Amino acid sequence: MVERSAIGSLLERVDQAVAATLEYLEDPGAAANIRIDRWGVREIAAHLLYWHQVTIDAARAAARGQAPRRFTSPVDDLNEEAVAGCAGKSLPQILRQLREAHRNLAQVIKDLPDPDAPLMYRYDGTAPSARDRLQTIAHHWTNHLEELRNAAG
Repeated sequence: MVERSAIGSLLERVDQAVAATLEYLEDPGAAANIRIDRWGVREIAAHLLYWHQVTIDAARAAARGQAPRRFTSPVDDLNEEAVAGCAGKSLPQILRQLREAHRNLAQVIKDLPDPDAPLMYRYDGTAPSARDRLQTIAHHWTNHLEELRNAAG
């Protein structure tokens, strides 16, 4: 089992990555007409919201002793669904939901009885735990922030 201090350290890294990214998405990102492939700032925010919510739902299910969620679609398909699911929402609405989701994520992860238990089974067969998800979230948010900054010049 992961030591609680290790989870606390990972949550701190996630908090830093999320705070920096949200700050950028609110300003200057909100005012920029940035595109990375087909996605702009709003689509990236929708994608980040989706995966935060999925992680929260998976952690809550794990805490109740339920089986990990199984994804039957590749990540790229899920990302497209995530963006489509936020159709009609403004960037400020998505960012508010992201802030709330992040507060919930931290609490639900802290409350997990076993942070090493698989939270989900991905289409590719991998089964990330809470620790894995936190590492992925910190890295992924940081990468998106760097991509946005680079695209903005």
